[in-house]
Amino acid sequence: MNLDLNNSEELKASSPLAELAKVSDLLNDQELNKSLDKMSFNGSAANVGYYTFHKLSQMSIVREKIDECKISFLDSIKAVGTKIDDFHESVKEDVCDFFKGTYENVKDFFADKSDTQVLKSLGEDFYETREFGLDKCSEAAKEIFNPGVIDNWMNFSLTERQGISKAYAAEVAEAFKLEKYSGVIFEDLEPGVLGYNNGDGSIHITNDMLINYGSPLEIVNTITHELRHQYQNECINGYHNVPDEVKNEWTAATAIYDSNSQPWAFDPWGYKYNPLEIDSRYAGETVVRNITKDFINEQFA
Repeated sequence: MNLDLNNSEELKASSPLAELAKVSDLLNDQELNKSLDKMSFNGSAANVGYYTFHKLSQMSIVREKIDECKISFLDSIKAVGTKIDDFHESVKEDVCDFFKGTYENVKDFFADKSDTQVLKSLGEDFYETREFGLDKCSEAAKEIFNPGVIDNWMNFSLTERQGISKAYAAEVAEAFKLEKYSGVIFEDLEPGVLGYNNGDGSIHITNDMLINYGSPLEIVNTITHELRHQYQNECINGYHNVPDEVKNEWTAATAIYDSNSQPWAFDPWGYKYNPLEIDSRYAGETVVRNITKDFINEQFA
């Protein structure tokens, strides 16, 4: 193999091509070729490639370029590392801030306070409409219908029982923040009817409940139930700020309400499972449950 580069006019003694010209002389050296043949290369092309790249890597201009590339590469790696560290710290701080804020919002649910206590601290507006006013109704009921009153209910005169019942009704009206409330009317009602409300602010309760019922719990339930209907009516007419879906539900329920629907199995939404009745039953029975729970556990104030 003969590569004669010595006669090229472009070659300069100080240029990389001058160095490359020297390579051609060495490549024509028979002894060198014999030495290279003993290496694990296949043919003269491999020898030429190996020696050429070796000599090029030794040239000062090439080594300077390689060194520059190394330095630039290392600087790039350091810069990327710094950016990664900065990004890591930023993300870590953001995540920490997020969870810290979340923890501050919910920590009371996992501490000594109960869920109910925490909700109370947020105010009544936080409660779902279903729960509105029921805590205050329960507090009033436990104060007015305390264990002494419950145990001696039948020992009170009819007038006294009426007075106690009306006092509780006034507290319920306050708890529900009724715009219209004109009191309780005790009267004789047809058998099976404990009470009713027609949305005018008054509720009607059967005399039979005062005369023949040995416990006032049904009175508590019925008063709360009927005044809850008054609250529903006022919500439908815009007197209270309730979610639109609740207002829509109660409005639709009013349109299909039929207390005389018989049998209810063929018209479940007419009365028994009408949303208005479900909500009112829940209100009255929740207050009775709270009285009963504290009565059993002797937790009356």
